Amino acid sequence: MEAAQIVKSHLLLNVALLAALVGLALYAYFRPAETDIPEVRITQLGRDQISRVRIERHNAADAEMEKRGTTWHMLRPYQTRVQQIQIDRLLDISTATASEEVPNENLSSYGLDPAVLTVTLNDQSLTFGSINEITNEQYLGTDDRVYLVKTYFGYSIPGNSLKLVSRRLLGDDEAPVAFDFGDWQVLKEDNGAWSVRGEAAPNGAEELSGDTLNLWVAEWQLANSLSAVPNDGPLQGERIVIRFANGRSATFQVQPPAPDVLFLRVGENMRYELGAEAGGRLLDPTRVASN
Repeated sequence: MEAAQIVKSHLLLNVALLAALVGLALYAYFRPAETDIPEVRITQLGRDQISRVRIERHNAADAEMEKRGTTWHMLRPYQTRVQQIQIDRLLDISTATASEEVPNENLSSYGLDPAVLTVTLNDQSLTFGSINEITNEQYLGTDDRVYLVKTYFGYSIPGNSLKLVSRRLLGDDEAPVAFDFGDWQVLKEDNGAWSVRGEAAPNGAEELSGDTLNLWVAEWQLANSLSAVPNDGPLQGERIVIRFANGRSATFQVQPPAPDVLFLRVGENMRYELGAEAGGRLLDPTRVASN
């Protein structure tokens, strides 16, 4: 009797499993096929085609930038270089796509009238509005159309223009060929080697090896400041003129450590703050050799 009961239980279990498998098979067979929703590109501009960007906010000064060669420069509110990572985020807007277009009416309900934020790529303006709480997407208006796009694009746009400013003392396209400290110089010779000239050069500088001078020049090229802010007054201290391979030059007015070193890039009127050690090494190549 017990054996028969066990056999019956196993049989019922097998029947239940078979029924479940049949149900899954029927569901898979009759389930409506998934369709890919075509995504619409917000702009037909490729990122390599974009040479001008303008950011307009209702509560901040406009920021305008343009591409010169391979480097981006800010035209206003400051006249200086732009951080590459920040411009890359702005150019990402050119890759934005939308799976849905909404009616171009009652724009105030989308946060687009008035627009809080407008970004113009070349001549195409894109206005960013409020967030759709259901889809967690942002309303974006352009060319008399309104779309829903990922919030990443709007959130990646800095609210403060200073966040766009490069904190590097020199740009990627500025390859030094001469450093003039007034009473002494570091010059790149025709054979590519660096040499130190001038009786007022730091003690021992004229005996520095080529590798040490190359390292010192590289530190200038890669120097990244703790902060970069508009200069609000004259700086007293050493004056340095750097000439570049492209024929241009940059002039710095340097204030000694107190406790940090301040470098004023005169043509851009931006003040860069470096720590005492990093700033001191730029002012004296012998400190590179001592490490």
